[in-house]
Amino acid sequence: MLGVFLTINGTIRLQEVLFKFRPDITTEEGIEILKYVKALKDKVPEVETVQLGVNFNTEKANGYTHVFSGFTMTFKNKDALETYDKSEAHVDAVENYLSHKCMDILIFDYELEGFSVPPPSTN
Repeated sequence: MLGVFLTINGTIRLQEVLFKFRPDITTEEGIEILKYVKALKDKVPEVETVQLGVNFNTEKANGYTHVFSGFTMTFKNKDALETYDKSEAHVDAVENYLSHKCMDILIFDYELEGFSVPPPSTN
């Protein structure tokens, strides 16, 4: 998964999350789960952006079907990410909702400084 982000002043923090839903979760339930996750932005002010998506190339995904794509929850700094991780809304979402609907959840937190990918060649 490749996300391209640009920050002019400083570093941005991102969190990539991949869901492997249980086989009995319907498409409609999957969409509701993604809406639920997106609503966390309104509950936790430290979350700057949320981007959601459904993986359309399942052959390469090892069973992971839904992605907070490219990731994407974005945070101003590491403290904001840590505040989000400990927030009541996030803990409730993981413990009482997501953990019951997923076979596996993969989380990757990272920082980007400046360009994450060089600009394309002008040749």
